[in-house]
Amino acid sequence: MAGTRVSFFSTSPELSNKQRFEYFLRTVPSDTNQADAMVQIIQRLNWTYVSILYEESNYGIQAFTVIEELLKKNEICIAVKERLTKDSGVAGDSYYDNIVQKLMSKPSAREISSRRVCE
Repeated sequence: MAGTRVSFFSTSPELSNKQRFEYFLRTVPSDTNQADAMVQIIQRLNWTYVSILYEESNYGIQAFTVIEELLKKNEICIAVKERLTKDSGVAGDSYYDNIVQKLMSKPSAREISSRRVCE
């Protein structure tokens, strides 16, 4: 195959698009597998209402997008979703205090229930 590229560490689900990356191969699974495993753990714990923190990077944003889709598909609601700045030295204490306050405002996000209507 002419122009074939093999990656040993590229896990982005975006690279699975064979129309865009016809000659791309990888030796590690897509991050979609990791997101699926996380949702399976949430299901195993019978959680139906969760909060998500993710990094402000291509990796974090794409992983969050996949997880959010899988959670919705499995009728698991998101209480709080917060993007963390990639460079923690840039954000001040008030930035993180605000995130903690948002998480604390939804204490039932850890609650196990049979069914919860998404807000």
